[in-house]
Amino acid sequence: MRKTLLVLALLGFAAPASAADISTEVMVRLQVAMQEFIDERTVDGAYSYIDAESAQLRTVYPANVHPMVLAYGDDYFVCSELVDETGENLTADFLVRQIGDEYRVVQFILDDRPLVSAAMSKGGG
Repeated sequence: MRKTLLVLALLGFAAPASAADISTEVMVRLQVAMQEFIDERTVDGAYSYIDAESAQLRTVYPANVHPMVLAYGDDYFVCSELVDETGENLTADFLVRQIGDEYRVVQFILDDRPLVSAAMSKGGG
């Protein structure tokens, strides 16, 4: 609940989401879905994973409190950033879908914005 209120407070400072009209309520729910997804997978605010290119364990931290939201067919991309211990920024893109009465992250794309751009250019859905 506290995080939901934080997202609501921060939403007023967010840049326009996209050309599509996305209601404030949906924007908040999408950002809450992203935050819940992150919270469920982090330990003490850190997310660790094996980097596909280097085969090394990396640890990253949420860095962007004002994610960009893009409509993608009936779904949405919530685009944000993570930062590693050296200060390098990595893109973090969350494909979010409405399932019943709630919004859920159905795919997490880490550090592959070209993939998201290619998907967006094909129109989604």
